[in-house]
Amino acid sequence: MRERKSLQRKKELVSSYRERFERAGKTVLFFNFQGIDAFPLSQLRAEIKSLGGEIVVGKNTLFYRAFEGTPLVDHRDIFTGPTAALFAYEDVVAVIKKLIEFLKETFEEGYKEKLKGGLLSGKYISPEEIVSLSQLPGREELISKLIGVLKSPVFNLVLALKAVPQSLVLTLKAIEEKKSQGG
Repeated sequence: MRERKSLQRKKELVSSYRERFERAGKTVLFFNFQGIDAFPLSQLRAEIKSLGGEIVVGKNTLFYRAFEGTPLVDHRDIFTGPTAALFAYEDVVAVIKKLIEFLKETFEEGYKEKLKGGLLSGKYISPEEIVSLSQLPGREELISKLIGVLKSPVFNLVLALKAVPQSLVLTLKAIEEKKSQGG
């Protein structure tokens, strides 16, 4: 009877990993958490959660079963050693930036070796590509840049429109002064 409960629990975990993967837009990253103490890892989890993500530590065999039918089956090496899965439900880049920042602080130069790979929108992503993604501007930064770009022409148009009547008034005033002086 106990074994049956254990098997049921494993099926529930596999199902929960799949559900998280779907909710995260088919995006999941894996990293090796060996060498990270419990307290810093729980702090990282809280920071990731505040950014709209989630870190799950699990068994490699269950992760592998959860991601059967995805490109990860061709990258079995991801599912060796201590493995944590990172799901990003909102801003993928912000979550990746936080993970990379944490790994750099914790492991300095060896942080890249902690990345295992993952899926981005259902497509395989290598550790090098994860690092590249972390160097992109975040969603908020991109939105503010876009607003700045969109506002700039409007602002310049307002200044130009404001300058036309202003220069007209100055010209009329100059003409008035000239007439009052000379004529």
